[in-house]
Amino acid sequence: MAAVAALCLASCTTTTKTARTEVMPYGMYNASVADLDVSPDRVVYTITPSKELNRAGETNCKRAAVQECLSKYGNADLLVEPMFVVSVKKGWFGKKVTSVTVSGRPAKYKNFRSLPDGVWTDPVFRGAKNVSYKFINGKPVDGCPKK
Repeated sequence: MAAVAALCLASCTTTTKTARTEVMPYGMYNASVADLDVSPDRVVYTITPSKELNRAGETNCKRAAVQECLSKYGNADLLVEPMFVVSVKKGWFGKKVTSVTVSGRPAKYKNFRSLPDGVWTDPVFRGAKNVSYKFINGKPVDGCPKK
């Protein structure tokens, strides 16, 4: 019976890998644009999250790994094509992130400039829907709004 109890209390370690892109905010409009100088070499960085960071969750552990990686490699602005390897130890009362390895290409913004007024005032650029009207014999086709 003691062996069964010890086996139940033992924890397992799981490693997960991702190959998706980091979610970027959208819907932000600005009248300036910049070029992105992306490093041709991939960098790899591993962290062991602190107790406080572990309490914040796996997503925050990943964000901290990206932030530390960017500071270490030239104080870059953004990590392009980030890939994560997360080791998680599952215990009786939940899970704990034991390490996070992130790899990607550091990039910096450069050559900031303003957009021409013609681009900035274009409603399609600002996210307005481009509504087209379709008429046959002077009558609107079903599903299309009236003029």
